[in-house]
Amino acid sequence: MATRATRATATATPTLRQSMTALVRLVHPDVLAATHPEHARANGDALAHLQGTLDDARGRGALPGARVRRLRFYVRDDARAEGVRDVGFTLRTTGGDCRNVMRRDLGALFAQVGIEREFEWGEGDWGATRTETEAEDEGARGRGEGETSRSSETPEVAQAYREQTTTNAGGGGTRTRDVHEALKALDPAFEGVAAVAWLRDASENADEGERKRIVMFEVIPHLVREGWNLKGETLEAIWRGERDEKVLLDGLDGGSALAVVSILKHTKNLERMYGPAPRKD
Repeated sequence: MATRATRATATATPTLRQSMTALVRLVHPDVLAATHPEHARANGDALAHLQGTLDDARGRGALPGARVRRLRFYVRDDARAEGVRDVGFTLRTTGGDCRNVMRRDLGALFAQVGIEREFEWGEGDWGATRTETEAEDEGARGRGEGETSRSSETPEVAQAYREQTTTNAGGGGTRTRDVHEALKALDPAFEGVAAVAWLRDASENADEGERKRIVMFEVIPHLVREGWNLKGETLEAIWRGERDEKVLLDGLDGGSALAVVSILKHTKNLERMYGPAPRKD
């Protein structure tokens, strides 16, 4: 019995605080300050953001807002000529109870720096708990979306935003949208945005040129006025062939990230139907 108990203790899953303590030992700015001051400053900034997000999660007030944030740490690596190795990772929050999403993101970071991937949320690590209604709603969403997610290959990044989020509304204020209903209603518009890459200019085809004009100069500006952060460079990148969700979603609020994911879904469907979009010179 004693042997079994000892083995269980030795393999006990660490708490988040224990894992974070191990991470801080590796990436604290003082570790690289003397030899790589620029990397030390970068570590300080990334660590401050990560710890700030975890502090928000521990509080009883507002949970971390809906966002995708790409962070980068630098750790010592004697096998490298420069003596350091960069570790990039993505930290996603939804504005709601996203502890499972954060567990995956933090676990990936821990594994990259040589810390045990698995950890347990300790008491007080997540201040806000779900009500029974919220838990039931999440379960219903999971059952209802399971088949859709498999068939449309919805990326894991998108799963981080399956909640209500606050987005900027036209007129300068903010309002809470039911993201699911809004995305469903706007799906034809997102399909139209995706199709732009395949539409010919008016000089080649009048009908397609008119559709392209309507989407680019009426539909997209209207979506932006309604609070969807569809940046021109993001859409241009999709039309040119960019498919890396982490690049395209970086810095977007939750609702806007889901809108971009919807456009990507339609883009991939069009590629399967018609092949790659023709390149524009």
